[in-house]
Amino acid sequence: MSTEHLTRDPELQDPDSPAADKVTMAGRARRFGALHQAERTLRSMRAYGTVILFSSVSQPIMYILAMGLGLGVLVGEGGDFAEYGASSYLMYIAPAILASTVAMAAGIEFTFPVMEGFKWRRLYYGAQASPLSPGQIASGHILAVSVRFGVHAAIFTGVLYLFGAISSPLGVLMIASAMLGGLAIGLPIMAYVSTLRDEKGQMSLIQRFVIMPLFLFSGTFYPLTNLPGFLQVLGWFSPIWHANELGRVLAFGHPTPAWLILVHVLYLLGITILAWLATVRVFTRRLGLEEWRGRTPGAKADARRQERLAVKDASDVARSVPGETSSAATPVRSELPRISFRRGFGANYYSGNIRAVFGRGLTAIRNNRGVIFLSGLLEPVLFLTSFGLGISPMIAGVDAEQVGLSGGGTISYAAFIAPALLAVSAMNGAIFDSTWNVFFKLKITKLYRTMMSTSLGPVDVAVGEICLALFRGGLYALGFLGVLLVGGLVDPLAAVLMWCTALFVALGFASIGMAVTSFMTRFQQMDWMMMVLMPMFLFSATLFPISVYPAGVQAFIQALPLWHAVELMRDIAFWDFSGLTLVHISYYLVMIVAGLALTTYRMKKLFLR
Repeated sequence: MSTEHLTRDPELQDPDSPAADKVTMAGRARRFGALHQAERTLRSMRAYGTVILFSSVSQPIMYILAMGLGLGVLVGEGGDFAEYGASSYLMYIAPAILASTVAMAAGIEFTFPVMEGFKWRRLYYGAQASPLSPGQIASGHILAVSVRFGVHAAIFTGVLYLFGAISSPLGVLMIASAMLGGLAIGLPIMAYVSTLRDEKGQMSLIQRFVIMPLFLFSGTFYPLTNLPGFLQVLGWFSPIWHANELGRVLAFGHPTPAWLILVHVLYLLGITILAWLATVRVFTRRLGLEEWRGRTPGAKADARRQERLAVKDASDVARSVPGETSSAATPVRSELPRISFRRGFGANYYSGNIRAVFGRGLTAIRNNRGVIFLSGLLEPVLFLTSFGLGISPMIAGVDAEQVGLSGGGTISYAAFIAPALLAVSAMNGAIFDSTWNVFFKLKITKLYRTMMSTSLGPVDVAVGEICLALFRGGLYALGFLGVLLVGGLVDPLAAVLMWCTALFVALGFASIGMAVTSFMTRFQQMDWMMMVLMPMFLFSATLFPISVYPAGVQAFIQALPLWHAVELMRDIAFWDFSGLTLVHISYYLVMIVAGLALTTYRMKKLFLR
């Protein structure tokens, strides 16, 4: 049979047509495959490019105003940091904050987008079907993220120069040191995430067990020597500490031996290269020929799961028919439970079955309850340990009148921040459960769509999910209060009231968080949530009193919900109640009512006609 008709396509005959030489095009794509993949990843970042640029400008300003100026008033400026080569506390922490924010960005860009490429949207498999090799796909993602790091670090450095936080012209090289630190901490995480078949809370554990401890114990806000010896070891192994120290050498000439500078550079380069190679190897195994030789990715895991389900079904049948073996038993048809439906006003909103949503959530987390509890407890304990041990040696104490407490006198810095950290823990736990987890069920697994196709109403789903967030938040708060009791920072009766208050605060944030999440369409939009949470944490009298700021700034801070939670916790911890205590409580009552109403409306709008 003649095949001339197959080559008579006008586009193939036209030498100027892009389709005329597909072999040449494929060869060109393979030669520059990593750059093509980087371009695709950067184009996808345009969907949240605004938040990247906004955070790059706002983060240094917020840290300068909060930590450099606010906490700097308590720590003291001038000669205290002259031995480190810095003229102020702000100058000392500025390079470290740059390196730490890049590391935080690495914890995001090398986790969720990688899982999206392999599991949720399978973008990497589409690229694998082109001439691109698995190694080029992995390297392209890394290059694109490096560009984001570079843009963030360049803008951040420019803002620091404008505020006079950098005294050396070599400070511009902090861009490279911060990028290297971000890759050194992000690429090992990317190599691990690339091996995952399913996301079962590992991303949260990475943030709480890896990123957060390294951030807090890497000498970002104080010299590493302020910590006990065994905690200093954690800093020595942290890529963030090495990036912090390199940045300080470049920014203001931090006195450091030449051999130690070489150690910083080689350590970061070594981790980056080894982790890059490991990531390429994992991508090759998952996308290359090794994975596709007659096998489907995840087929073995699916077969084992089906085998376990078959064994369980057989044992259930055997129990239902006494005296018969599982092979000969016949399932007994049991009478289906009667389904009752609510009628009357509001029946389409509420079915009276909140416990089904709450119970389903408990069942989903029953296999890792211990890890979830430990992860939630870890964050406030780490903050208390880091700032209590690292900052306290630089602060003689906090004046009670300065923080709005009656009676006068001085309180320890640890006692000052402990109630605030409990409020922050309640906020973070509630926000995480009502945003990331809710978004996953809303947009990725479509779980809420399935729920709303049953007799469940939007009130059932909303309140059930919020109750689940409160359950986890209550466990976190209970564990942290136990640490405070052992440390003698609160008395037992105050601890009971603070635990109830933590649930109250978590309910307010969970209600608002779930409502806001219902408007989001991409998980990258969660970065806007961080842009709201970060200034609340930094400015809500958590780590220093707001009296260090002018009256106008204080009024703005007092409008933030976390400030009310922090002040309410301190009122209970120090038994210092006033009329403002009722204002704090009323603020959260309004948050709860408004959040539940908006969440219910959004669930009905999204899933019901």
